[in-house]
Amino acid sequence: MLKELEIKDFALVEHLRLPFTPGFNVLTGEAGAGKSIIMDALNIALGGRGGAGLIRPGADKAIVEAVFAVTPSIAAWLREHDLIDEESDEFTITREISKSSSRNRVNGVSVNSGLLQELRQKLVTVHAQHEFRTLMSSQSQLELIDALGDDQHKKVLARVRTLYARRKELHCQLQDMLISESERERRLDFARFQLSELEDAQLDSDDEDAAIEQQRKVLANVSDLETLLASAHSLLRGHDNDGTRGVTDMLQRAAAELEKAACLDPALEDLTRALHDCAEQLEDHSREIRRYSDSLDGDPETLSMLEERAALLATIKRKYGPGLGEAIRRRDEMRTEIDKLENAQASVDEFRAELQDVDRDLAKQSSDLSAKRKKLSAKLAEQIHAELVELGMPKCRFEISLGRTDDTESAETASPSGPTGCDRSEFLIAPNPGQDLQPISRIASGGELSRIMLAVKKIFASVDQVNTVIFDEIDTGLSGKVLQSMRDKLASLALSHQILCITHQPILASVADNHVFVSKQQTAHSTCVSAAILDEEGRLRAVAEMASGQGDHETAINFARSLVSEAQKVKSALILPH
Repeated sequence: MLKELEIKDFALVEHLRLPFTPGFNVLTGEAGAGKSIIMDALNIALGGRGGAGLIRPGADKAIVEAVFAVTPSIAAWLREHDLIDEESDEFTITREISKSSSRNRVNGVSVNSGLLQELRQKLVTVHAQHEFRTLMSSQSQLELIDALGDDQHKKVLARVRTLYARRKELHCQLQDMLISESERERRLDFARFQLSELEDAQLDSDDEDAAIEQQRKVLANVSDLETLLASAHSLLRGHDNDGTRGVTDMLQRAAAELEKAACLDPALEDLTRALHDCAEQLEDHSREIRRYSDSLDGDPETLSMLEERAALLATIKRKYGPGLGEAIRRRDEMRTEIDKLENAQASVDEFRAELQDVDRDLAKQSSDLSAKRKKLSAKLAEQIHAELVELGMPKCRFEISLGRTDDTESAETASPSGPTGCDRSEFLIAPNPGQDLQPISRIASGGELSRIMLAVKKIFASVDQVNTVIFDEIDTGLSGKVLQSMRDKLASLALSHQILCITHQPILASVADNHVFVSKQQTAHSTCVSAAILDEEGRLRAVAEMASGQGDHETAINFARSLVSEAQKVKSALILPH
């Protein structure tokens, strides 16, 4: 339930804070006073589209904040998305629009528009003249029929959706397989050629090219390496030809001298051992240099083989790369693709067999769903007709026609059902005696559509999970007893739902539990929309103004008082036990 709506610098509103109550809330005021601006602000708060053009002239940003009561189902949803304040029985939705951006928050936490739209569906439903097109949609009508179904009905509907999704998936996969034989052979030959080339390359490592490049660098510089290594070895071990001593020999002699000194002073023993260790390490390094030098391969044939391997890897990378890793993955993919192409016909037969099984099951489930819908549609049509009789259409006829959906698919792709079955619904009405039944989209007037919409809402009130229902001028074109009947229906609906109703009809305004009066103030340079909650006296004046245009005239006041008194009797009768 909407508890409060606060609007700052939005359109023509500078600042409004409006409380709403359970039951029936009406918004009235002169045409163009700004009632729709308030509803637009609520729509914006709940994720509706809106940009910088909605900011009040002279302001930097617009802010709309809607406070809702927490119900068990809403609490579960908020908890699931980590948006709940466990210590509060209400939550706040805020929309802030600046000249460069727009932000949505729930309880101060930023949320994306998709999440907010999901929450909106649980909070409010809107019925306005422009919303009637949804009532004319076959899909919307089927949803109404299905909403009356029991758990078994819903299981069949869910099964149809699951089977249709599987059928669609199978069909797409089958289409991928159904290529011509010549195309299959062409793709198979090409895949085999690529696999042969990749397998001949004997790729084992994705960094082989880097290792070969290093080997090529070494072999290309063997002569320089041998010279440098010989010099280093000579410095460590000396040179036998000229008797030159190396570092290793001199270090060993120093260690021997120090060992003698250690016999005179034991404090030198650690230093002596350290020098011996250094001498041994240098000896090891000297041997490593010699081994590396001996391992150098100066054979030009070895370098030529590396050059050829490097050239092959470069070709592989250019065709299948950019790196060897991608080429190795491509080789593995080719193996899979060749297996798929070689066994394509067997796979096609398997998919066709499964598709036939799914089609048979889908046809059966859709047939069962149709049978259930026929019973439900007859029940719904009877209920709507009864409501329409009470809404001033005693001579009307109303039926729901169920037929099969037109199959516009080719014979190859034709499905025995759509995602919600094979039914097409049509609401038919004959408003007056002597008229033939016609689809409501062709024959129903705005006033008749209003009554049908209200009848549907009344019927589904007991199963509707949305607490707040908005009626935006759905009373246009109605008068007299029809308005009285609509008043009674709305008052009854307000016992189970919070109603927000924009109206110009005094009969509907008279039944309000909370009356919001919207007005517009204008100066030479500015326009501002304001709103106020009316007390009993203000409410009588507003109803009188709506009825006669003279809110202060005694006769108009008395008429308004009679409307309010009659409305009170209607409300009392609704809540008294029968």
